[in-house]
Amino acid sequence: MADRVSVSISIGGRLSADLLGELIEKANAENLSTEWDGEPFTANNLPDGEPLVLRGHEIANGTIDEIEDFCCTNDLPFWRWSGGAPGSFPAEIVIWKGVGERRAFTADEDGRPVLTSDEAGEIATLDHLREHFATGAYLPPPFVLVPTTAG
Repeated sequence: MADRVSVSISIGGRLSADLLGELIEKANAENLSTEWDGEPFTANNLPDGEPLVLRGHEIANGTIDEIEDFCCTNDLPFWRWSGGAPGSFPAEIVIWKGVGERRAFTADEDGRPVLTSDEAGEIATLDHLREHFATGAYLPPPFVLVPTTAG
Protein backbone atom coordinates (compact mmCIF):
# COMPACT_ATOMS: atom_id res chain seq x y z
CA MET A 1 0.00 0.00 0.00
CA ALA A 2 1.29 3.46 -0.92
CA ASP A 3 2.11 6.08 1.68
CA ARG A 4 -0.29 9.01 1.36
CA VAL A 5 0.73 12.61 2.03
CA SER A 6 -0.33 16.18 1.30
CA VAL A 7 0.67 17.87 -1.97
CA SER A 8 0.52 21.42 -3.28
CA ILE A 9 1.39 22.53 -6.82
CA SER A 10 1.62 26.09 -8.16
CA ILE A 11 1.27 26.25 -11.94
CA GLY A 12 2.04 29.26 -14.13
CA GLY A 13 2.22 30.08 -17.80
CA ARG A 14 -0.19 30.28 -20.69
CA LEU A 15 -2.61 27.41 -21.36
CA SER A 16 -4.76 27.14 -24.46
CA ALA A 17 -8.44 27.11 -23.51
CA ASP A 18 -8.99 23.85 -25.38
CA LEU A 19 -6.65 22.09 -22.91
CA LEU A 20 -8.32 23.33 -19.73
CA GLY A 21 -10.72 20.37 -19.56
CA GLU A 22 -7.80 17.95 -19.59
CA LEU A 23 -6.07 19.80 -16.74
CA ILE A 24 -9.31 19.86 -14.73
CA GLU A 25 -9.79 16.12 -15.33
CA LYS A 26 -6.25 15.32 -14.17
CA ALA A 27 -6.57 17.52 -11.08
CA ASN A 28 -9.89 15.96 -10.09
CA ALA A 29 -8.53 12.43 -10.65
CA GLU A 30 -5.99 13.24 -7.90
CA ASN A 31 -8.63 14.94 -5.71
CA LEU A 32 -6.83 18.27 -5.97
CA SER A 33 -8.65 21.51 -5.25
CA THR A 34 -7.82 25.20 -4.99
CA GLU A 35 -8.44 24.92 -1.23
CA TRP A 36 -7.30 22.29 1.25
CA ASP A 37 -10.25 19.87 1.50
CA GLY A 38 -12.12 22.06 -1.00
CA GLU A 39 -14.67 21.33 -3.67
CA PRO A 40 -13.60 19.72 -6.97
CA PHE A 41 -11.59 22.02 -9.24
CA THR A 42 -13.58 23.74 -12.01
CA ALA A 43 -12.99 26.50 -14.55
CA ASN A 44 -14.66 28.87 -12.06
CA ASN A 45 -11.64 28.44 -9.75
CA LEU A 46 -9.05 29.93 -12.11
CA PRO A 47 -6.89 32.64 -10.53
CA ASP A 48 -6.56 36.18 -11.81
CA GLY A 49 -2.99 37.44 -12.12
CA GLU A 50 -1.32 34.71 -10.06
CA PRO A 51 -0.29 31.06 -10.39
CA LEU A 52 -2.93 28.34 -10.20
CA VAL A 53 -2.50 26.56 -6.86
CA LEU A 54 -3.93 23.06 -6.43
CA ARG A 55 -3.79 21.17 -3.12
CA GLY A 56 -4.75 17.77 -1.84
CA HIS A 57 -4.36 15.38 1.05
CA GLU A 58 -3.87 11.63 0.87
CA ILE A 59 -1.93 11.66 -2.42
CA ALA A 60 -0.28 8.28 -3.09
CA ASN A 61 3.50 8.56 -2.58
CA GLY A 62 3.21 12.35 -2.82
CA THR A 63 3.43 12.23 -6.60
CA ILE A 64 1.19 13.76 -9.24
CA ASP A 65 3.17 12.69 -12.29
CA GLU A 66 0.35 13.10 -14.80
CA ILE A 67 -0.15 16.73 -13.84
CA GLU A 68 3.59 17.45 -13.85
CA ASP A 69 3.94 15.76 -17.26
CA PHE A 70 0.97 17.78 -18.55
CA CYS A 71 2.67 20.97 -17.35
CA CYS A 72 5.97 20.08 -19.04
CA THR A 73 4.25 19.08 -22.29
CA ASN A 74 2.29 22.34 -22.36
CA ASP A 75 5.07 24.72 -21.24
CA LEU A 76 3.54 25.46 -17.84
CA PRO A 77 6.25 26.14 -15.23
CA PHE A 78 5.47 24.74 -11.78
CA TRP A 79 6.57 24.39 -8.16
CA ARG A 80 5.35 21.29 -6.32
CA TRP A 81 5.68 20.41 -2.64
CA SER A 82 4.92 16.99 -1.20
CA GLY A 83 4.94 16.12 2.47
CA GLY A 84 7.12 13.32 3.73
CA ALA A 85 6.24 9.85 5.00
CA PRO A 86 8.54 8.96 7.91
CA GLY A 87 10.56 5.86 7.10
CA SER A 88 9.61 5.99 3.41
CA PHE A 89 10.54 9.33 1.85
CA PRO A 90 11.23 12.93 2.92
CA ALA A 91 9.20 15.99 2.05
CA GLU A 92 10.31 17.42 -1.28
CA ILE A 93 9.96 20.31 -3.68
CA VAL A 94 10.09 19.74 -7.44
CA ILE A 95 10.31 22.67 -9.80
CA TRP A 96 10.30 23.09 -13.53
CA LYS A 97 10.90 26.61 -14.88
CA GLY A 98 9.80 25.82 -18.42
CA VAL A 99 13.12 24.53 -19.77
CA GLY A 100 15.56 21.80 -18.90
CA GLU A 101 15.06 19.06 -16.39
CA ARG A 102 12.86 19.10 -13.31
CA ARG A 103 14.81 19.84 -10.15
CA ALA A 104 14.09 18.20 -6.81
CA PHE A 105 14.92 19.63 -3.40
CA THR A 106 14.59 18.18 0.07
CA ALA A 107 12.00 20.24 1.94
CA ASP A 108 10.48 20.68 5.34
CA GLU A 109 6.82 20.09 6.13
CA ASP A 110 6.10 23.79 5.55
CA GLY A 111 7.23 23.71 1.92
CA ARG A 112 10.63 25.34 2.39
CA PRO A 113 13.81 23.96 0.80
CA VAL A 114 16.36 22.51 3.24
CA LEU A 115 19.75 20.84 2.92
CA THR A 116 20.63 17.32 3.97
CA SER A 117 24.22 16.69 5.02
CA ASP A 118 24.87 14.97 1.65
CA GLU A 119 23.43 17.96 -0.25
CA ALA A 120 25.44 20.40 1.88
CA GLY A 121 28.61 18.55 0.86
CA GLU A 122 27.85 19.38 -2.78
CA ILE A 123 27.58 23.14 -2.13
CA ALA A 124 30.92 24.67 -3.10
CA THR A 125 30.35 28.40 -2.54
CA LEU A 126 28.08 30.79 -0.75
CA ASP A 127 26.65 31.76 -4.17
CA HIS A 128 25.73 28.09 -4.80
CA LEU A 129 24.04 27.99 -1.41
CA ARG A 130 22.02 31.12 -2.20
CA GLU A 131 21.09 29.71 -5.62
CA HIS A 132 19.93 26.44 -4.03
CA PHE A 133 17.50 28.18 -1.70
CA ALA A 134 16.36 30.76 -4.26
CA THR A 135 15.61 28.07 -6.84
CA GLY A 136 13.79 25.89 -4.31
CA ALA A 137 11.57 28.87 -3.44
CA TYR A 138 10.72 29.51 -7.11
CA LEU A 139 7.35 31.16 -7.78
CA PRO A 140 5.87 30.42 -11.21
CA PRO A 141 4.46 33.27 -13.30
CA PRO A 142 0.70 33.91 -13.35
CA PHE A 143 -1.52 31.25 -14.89
CA VAL A 144 -3.22 32.63 -18.00
CA LEU A 145 -5.90 30.93 -20.07
CA VAL A 146 -5.56 31.95 -23.73
CA PRO A 147 -8.11 31.51 -26.52
CA THR A 148 -7.76 28.42 -28.66
CA THR A 149 -5.89 29.22 -31.85
CA ALA A 150 -7.66 28.26 -35.06
CA GLY A 151 -5.60 25.70 -36.93
